[in-house]
Amino acid sequence: MNKMEFMDKMNRDLAPLPEHERNELLARCEECFRIGQEQGKTEEEIVAELGSPSPQPEARYEPAYAGSPYGGAPYNDRVPHPPQAWSAPAPGRPHEPDRDVPRFIGVGILLLFLNLLLAIPVFAALIAAFVSVCIAALTTMLTPLALVAETSLYGEFTNAKLMMSLGMTGIGMILADVAFLFGKGLFRAIRAYAGWNYKTLKGRTYR
Repeated sequence: MNKMEFMDKMNRDLAPLPEHERNELLARCEECFRIGQEQGKTEEEIVAELGSPSPQPEARYEPAYAGSPYGGAPYNDRVPHPPQAWSAPAPGRPHEPDRDVPRFIGVGILLLFLNLLLAIPVFAALIAAFVSVCIAALTTMLTPLALVAETSLYGEFTNAKLMMSLGMTGIGMILADVAFLFGKGLFRAIRAYAGWNYKTLKGRTYR
Protein backbone atom coordinates (compact mmCIF):
# COMPACT_ATOMS: atom_id res chain seq x y z
CA MET A 1 0.00 0.00 0.00
CA ASN A 2 1.45 3.36 -1.00
CA LYS A 3 0.85 6.77 0.54
CA MET A 4 -2.13 7.67 -1.66
CA GLU A 5 -3.92 4.39 -0.94
CA PHE A 6 -3.17 4.70 2.78
CA MET A 7 -4.46 8.30 2.96
CA ASP A 8 -7.59 7.43 0.96
CA LYS A 9 -8.39 4.59 3.34
CA MET A 10 -7.70 6.81 6.35
CA ASN A 11 -10.04 9.45 4.94
CA ARG A 12 -12.81 6.89 4.45
CA ASP A 13 -12.33 5.31 7.87
CA LEU A 14 -12.27 8.69 9.62
CA ALA A 15 -15.51 9.80 7.93
CA PRO A 16 -17.60 9.46 11.16
CA LEU A 17 -15.42 12.10 12.87
CA PRO A 18 -16.06 15.86 12.63
CA GLU A 19 -14.32 17.46 9.67
CA HIS A 20 -11.83 19.51 11.69
CA GLU A 21 -10.73 16.42 13.69
CA ARG A 22 -10.42 14.35 10.52
CA ASN A 23 -8.31 17.03 8.82
CA GLU A 24 -6.02 17.27 11.87
CA LEU A 25 -5.44 13.52 11.94
CA LEU A 26 -4.76 13.36 8.21
CA ALA A 27 -2.30 16.24 8.58
CA ARG A 28 -0.43 14.28 11.27
CA CYS A 29 -0.19 11.30 8.96
CA GLU A 30 1.17 13.57 6.23
CA GLU A 31 3.80 14.74 8.70
CA CYS A 32 4.77 11.13 9.43
CA PHE A 33 5.25 10.47 5.72
CA ARG A 34 7.32 13.63 5.32
CA ILE A 35 9.64 12.73 8.19
CA GLY A 36 9.93 9.12 7.05
CA GLN A 37 10.85 10.17 3.51
CA GLU A 38 13.47 12.55 4.88
CA GLN A 39 14.99 9.52 6.58
CA GLY A 40 15.18 7.74 3.21
CA LYS A 41 12.25 5.38 3.71
CA THR A 42 9.84 4.41 0.94
CA GLU A 43 6.11 4.99 1.18
CA GLU A 44 5.49 1.26 1.59
CA GLU A 45 7.96 1.08 4.48
CA ILE A 46 6.31 4.02 6.22
CA VAL A 47 2.86 2.46 5.77
CA ALA A 48 4.12 -0.83 7.17
CA GLU A 49 5.56 0.97 10.21
CA LEU A 50 2.39 2.96 10.82
CA GLY A 51 0.17 -0.05 10.52
CA SER A 52 -2.85 -0.51 8.28
CA PRO A 53 -5.89 1.54 9.34
CA SER A 54 -8.51 -0.74 10.85
CA PRO A 55 -11.59 1.03 12.25
CA GLN A 56 -13.36 -0.45 15.25
CA PRO A 57 -17.07 -1.32 15.19
CA GLU A 58 -17.73 1.60 17.52
CA ALA A 59 -18.50 5.04 16.14
CA ARG A 60 -15.14 6.41 17.34
CA TYR A 61 -12.12 5.67 15.21
CA GLU A 62 -9.28 3.94 17.05
CA PRO A 63 -6.84 2.37 14.58
CA ALA A 64 -4.24 0.02 15.98
CA TYR A 65 -0.72 1.40 15.71
CA ALA A 66 0.89 -0.84 18.32
CA GLY A 67 4.32 -1.99 17.23
CA SER A 68 4.87 1.05 15.02
CA PRO A 69 8.21 2.87 15.53
CA TYR A 70 6.12 5.96 16.04
CA GLY A 71 4.49 4.47 19.13
CA GLY A 72 0.91 3.60 19.96
CA ALA A 73 -1.80 6.19 19.45
CA PRO A 74 -4.15 6.87 22.35
CA TYR A 75 -7.68 7.97 21.52
CA ASN A 76 -6.99 11.68 21.92
CA ASP A 77 -4.24 11.50 19.29
CA ARG A 78 -5.53 8.60 17.21
CA VAL A 79 -2.58 8.73 14.81
CA PRO A 80 1.11 8.01 15.37
CA HIS A 81 3.44 10.74 16.48
CA PRO A 82 6.53 11.32 14.33
CA PRO A 83 9.86 10.22 15.78
CA GLN A 84 10.73 13.87 16.37
CA ALA A 85 9.26 15.87 19.18
CA TRP A 86 5.64 16.58 18.45
CA SER A 87 4.08 19.78 19.72
CA ALA A 88 0.53 19.43 20.87
CA PRO A 89 -1.97 21.44 18.87
CA ALA A 90 -3.04 24.73 20.33
CA PRO A 91 -6.17 24.44 22.43
CA GLY A 92 -9.32 25.26 20.52
CA ARG A 93 -11.47 28.23 21.16
CA PRO A 94 -13.79 28.03 24.17
CA HIS A 95 -17.12 26.47 23.55
CA GLU A 96 -19.30 28.79 21.56
CA PRO A 97 -22.75 28.28 20.10
CA ASP A 98 -22.77 26.74 16.64
CA ARG A 99 -24.45 29.81 15.22
CA ASP A 100 -25.12 33.36 16.26
CA VAL A 101 -28.89 33.10 16.82
CA PRO A 102 -29.68 36.87 16.66
CA ARG A 103 -27.75 37.14 13.39
CA PHE A 104 -29.53 34.05 12.05
CA ILE A 105 -32.93 35.57 12.80
CA GLY A 106 -32.00 39.01 11.44
CA VAL A 107 -30.54 37.66 8.21
CA GLY A 108 -33.55 35.39 7.80
CA ILE A 109 -35.94 38.35 8.06
CA LEU A 110 -33.88 40.41 5.59
CA LEU A 111 -33.77 37.55 3.11
CA LEU A 112 -37.52 37.06 3.48
CA PHE A 113 -38.23 40.69 2.58
CA LEU A 114 -35.67 40.61 -0.23
CA ASN A 115 -37.25 37.53 -1.74
CA LEU A 116 -40.83 38.74 -1.36
CA LEU A 117 -40.20 42.25 -2.69
CA LEU A 118 -37.60 41.61 -5.38
CA ALA A 119 -36.43 38.09 -6.12
CA ILE A 120 -39.79 36.30 -6.34
CA PRO A 121 -41.42 38.93 -8.61
CA VAL A 122 -38.36 39.03 -10.87
CA PHE A 123 -38.11 35.25 -11.17
CA ALA A 124 -41.88 34.98 -11.62
CA ALA A 125 -41.69 37.45 -14.53
CA LEU A 126 -38.79 35.55 -16.06
CA ILE A 127 -40.64 32.24 -15.72
CA ALA A 128 -43.74 33.79 -17.32
CA ALA A 129 -41.58 35.06 -20.19
CA PHE A 130 -40.06 31.60 -20.60
CA VAL A 131 -43.50 29.98 -20.74
CA SER A 132 -44.65 32.56 -23.27
CA VAL A 133 -41.67 31.85 -25.53
CA CYS A 134 -42.35 28.11 -25.28
CA ILE A 135 -46.01 28.60 -26.21
CA ALA A 136 -45.08 30.86 -29.12
CA ALA A 137 -42.53 28.33 -30.38
CA LEU A 138 -45.02 25.47 -30.15
CA THR A 139 -47.80 27.47 -31.82
CA THR A 140 -45.72 28.62 -34.76
CA MET A 141 -44.24 25.16 -35.30
CA LEU A 142 -47.79 23.73 -35.55
CA THR A 143 -48.79 26.18 -38.29
CA PRO A 144 -48.56 23.49 -41.04
CA LEU A 145 -51.05 21.37 -39.11
CA ALA A 146 -53.41 24.34 -38.96
CA LEU A 147 -53.04 24.76 -42.73
CA VAL A 148 -53.86 21.08 -43.29
CA ALA A 149 -56.92 21.36 -41.03
CA GLU A 150 -58.13 24.51 -42.82
CA THR A 151 -57.65 22.94 -46.25
CA SER A 152 -59.53 19.78 -45.27
CA LEU A 153 -62.41 21.80 -43.83
CA TYR A 154 -62.73 24.67 -46.29
CA GLY A 155 -60.59 23.60 -49.25
CA GLU A 156 -58.96 27.01 -49.54
CA PHE A 157 -55.36 25.99 -50.16
CA THR A 158 -53.01 28.52 -51.76
CA ASN A 159 -49.28 28.70 -52.32
CA ALA A 160 -49.13 31.90 -50.28
CA LYS A 161 -50.61 30.10 -47.26
CA LEU A 162 -48.12 27.25 -47.71
CA MET A 163 -45.14 29.60 -47.82
CA MET A 164 -46.46 31.48 -44.79
CA SER A 165 -46.87 28.25 -42.82
CA LEU A 166 -43.32 27.16 -43.69
CA GLY A 167 -41.98 30.55 -42.66
CA MET A 168 -43.86 30.37 -39.35
CA THR A 169 -42.41 26.89 -38.79
CA GLY A 170 -38.90 28.29 -39.23
CA ILE A 171 -39.66 31.07 -36.76
CA GLY A 172 -40.99 28.44 -34.34
CA MET A 173 -37.74 26.47 -34.57
CA ILE A 174 -35.76 29.61 -33.79
CA LEU A 175 -38.04 30.36 -30.83
CA ALA A 176 -37.55 26.78 -29.62
CA ASP A 177 -33.78 27.30 -29.52
CA VAL A 178 -34.26 30.61 -27.73
CA ALA A 179 -36.58 28.94 -25.21
CA PHE A 180 -34.03 26.20 -24.56
CA LEU A 181 -31.20 28.64 -23.90
CA PHE A 182 -33.47 30.92 -21.88
CA GLY A 183 -34.72 28.03 -19.73
CA LYS A 184 -31.20 26.72 -19.16
CA GLY A 185 -29.95 30.13 -18.03
CA LEU A 186 -33.02 30.68 -15.86
CA PHE A 187 -32.57 27.33 -14.13
CA ARG A 188 -28.92 28.11 -13.37
CA ALA A 189 -29.84 31.56 -12.05
CA ILE A 190 -32.51 30.15 -9.74
CA ARG A 191 -30.16 27.46 -8.46
CA ALA A 192 -27.35 29.96 -7.86
CA TYR A 193 -29.69 32.36 -6.07
CA ALA A 194 -31.07 29.57 -3.88
CA GLY A 195 -27.50 28.53 -2.99
CA TRP A 196 -26.63 32.12 -2.11
CA ASN A 197 -29.68 32.30 0.15
CA TYR A 198 -28.64 29.10 1.92
CA LYS A 199 -25.03 30.20 2.44
CA THR A 200 -26.07 33.66 3.61
CA LEU A 201 -28.62 32.26 6.05
CA LYS A 202 -26.24 29.61 7.33
CA GLY A 203 -23.48 32.14 7.95
CA ARG A 204 -20.33 31.29 9.89
CA THR A 205 -20.22 28.29 12.16
CA TYR A 206 -17.61 27.72 14.80
CA ARG A 207 -15.37 24.68 14.62
